[in-house]
Amino acid sequence: MDMKKIMITNWQNIDYVNIEIEKLLILIGESNRGKTSILKALSAFFGEYEIKKDDFKDIKKAIEIRIKCYKNNRGFLTLKLLKKENEEIKYFVVQHGKEVEIDLEILKKEYITIRGAIITSKDNSVYEGLLRVRDIFLDNLDNQIIKDLNSKLSYLKNNKLSQSLQRKILFSFLKNILYSLDEYEIKIKSKLSDLFLIFEEPELHLNPQESREMYSLLIKLSKIGVQIILETHSSYFVGLKQYRSICLVKKIRGEIKVFQYTGKLLNGDEIKNFNMNYWINPDRGEMFFAKKVILVEGQTDKIALSYLAKKIGIYNYNYSIIECGSKSIIPQFIKVLNGYKIPYIAVYDKDNHEWRSDTELDSSNLKNKKIRGIINRFIGDYIEFENDIEEEICEEKRERKNYKNKPYYTLQKISEKDFVIPKKLENKIRRIYK
Repeated sequence: MDMKKIMITNWQNIDYVNIEIEKLLILIGESNRGKTSILKALSAFFGEYEIKKDDFKDIKKAIEIRIKCYKNNRGFLTLKLLKKENEEIKYFVVQHGKEVEIDLEILKKEYITIRGAIITSKDNSVYEGLLRVRDIFLDNLDNQIIKDLNSKLSYLKNNKLSQSLQRKILFSFLKNILYSLDEYEIKIKSKLSDLFLIFEEPELHLNPQESREMYSLLIKLSKIGVQIILETHSSYFVGLKQYRSICLVKKIRGEIKVFQYTGKLLNGDEIKNFNMNYWINPDRGEMFFAKKVILVEGQTDKIALSYLAKKIGIYNYNYSIIECGSKSIIPQFIKVLNGYKIPYIAVYDKDNHEWRSDTELDSSNLKNKKIRGIINRFIGDYIEFENDIEEEICEEKRERKNYKNKPYYTLQKISEKDFVIPKKLENKIRRIYK
């Protein structure tokens, strides 16, 4: 059973949301915006969370949780949970336009073939989650994975461990599953395709290196059939290559909204260039957590803008400056930001220096036009430097020979005690941080 979509109505702080589910679903957004509510709705559907009166957003209306799924022997169908105040939960199967109420035991036996583990920030959630995983692998008790898992469960049960150590034990077990896949391909893979994992804040108690590896492990598990839904506040668990998996949860005028992009954002060489550019600097995932994204060409712009914004007292830690690598790559980042409705401003060099050849000027102007043309003016804007930030800082035309060590001389110039930011440049910086 593959979950394809979840629709939640009148649940906690949610009026209604409709979420497309990939094999890997990554819920991100600010705190108190509905991410945990979505996880709890899934947990409630699978009987892992008891619905209480406080879970009704409007006590006069029913809670409704629908999961659209695909089953090999039945095709596409929708499973529905309906809960009214002071009434028992009812379950329904919807297929070919017909809705039929069904007993919970029959639903579990014939329809909900997927079983899973839920890892939360509770003290005992790792133990409970691994216990559920062991139940799924019960018919393989003689293999090395189960022996390792039983050993870990025994250790967790008999020792009072910090959450940090519990998470490291879970981390170790996930690695063992993947490293054993070749040896137990048939047994394990058939089981994993019926497993889902709901994971709250997988970054907890992991250092940056472990976070990157954990994210890689979760991607690999999703590729071999495990349905993984995670909620995170860490950019280490947001890869631009997996943009279809990202679900950005926001509160807009008091209403919970979700933003996804399950279509095709990039084409042809854009995909290769974008992915290569991302791997050079994986910190770019933080743009999905920003109030506003400032796109710049390179490190000089990133450092200089941050420094100058702090100097005039307008630097905002909720804004992320994303270094795109070159002007040619900026449109690809804009496509992603447009897709997820994240506010942004593109900052680039006009590059119309007097010493440039006609061919260079044509190339620069074509790139500038492409950036301006792709911007969604409802959420984005642009700033052009004449002809680059170095000239605006120095307030003078610069020769080609000046470009040999321009980052060094630029940063040296703005850090001088008597440096005064030119008014024209200051106005642009204020626009950038508006």
